[in-house]
Amino acid sequence: MKKIDRLTEPDFWTEYKRRHPTECYADLKKTAEGNELRRRLRMYLIRSQCGLCAYCCRKIGPDDSLNEHIKPQNAYLAESMAYDNLVASCKTEGKNATCGAAKDKHYDGTLFVSPLEADCEKEFLFYPNGEIEGIGERGKYTCGLLNLNAYELQMARRAQYKICEGYHNGDMVRTYFLTPDADGQLEAFADMIQYFYERGEFDIEDGTETVQ
Repeated sequence: MKKIDRLTEPDFWTEYKRRHPTECYADLKKTAEGNELRRRLRMYLIRSQCGLCAYCCRKIGPDDSLNEHIKPQNAYLAESMAYDNLVASCKTEGKNATCGAAKDKHYDGTLFVSPLEADCEKEFLFYPNGEIEGIGERGKYTCGLLNLNAYELQMARRAQYKICEGYHNGDMVRTYFLTPDADGQLEAFADMIQYFYERGEFDIEDGTETVQ
């Protein structure tokens, strides 16, 4: 999980809520305008998240993602339209679902780690094999709830780690994997890459550790 540095609430969302003060998020599915608004918001959220899922940090676009309520809308109806309760999550399904789809209606506000929290990244650690682990009770709860160690995710993280490791140069990893491109996009699993980059894992040249 990577801390999301949010763009401010978009004017189109604020204006819609002003014009429809009694609507909840579920009402948006009932009209063409509402459905277009949901997609427009999703695209805005994805841009705010540098093209990554808010939870697992895999790459997402408007067609393979969903608008995710951190606090489930069925239990927190009054906050279903709140911008600070919405992020973009990858769209998965079935027994291997992850992130928002795995979380669904389950949520314990005292335990769940939100990607909007300033120190959310400190709740997790990573391994070169692609595994992510919660450091404390909150991290462990969140990893389990979001199924962040699903086989597909773990293997994809492992592959990305191997690619970065192959550069043998932390500066290059920072440039190509931790710096947004011209479209503001980051490479997949930037949270894991950042974790190992900060620990000097990629600062290796010719088999020796680079002196900083």
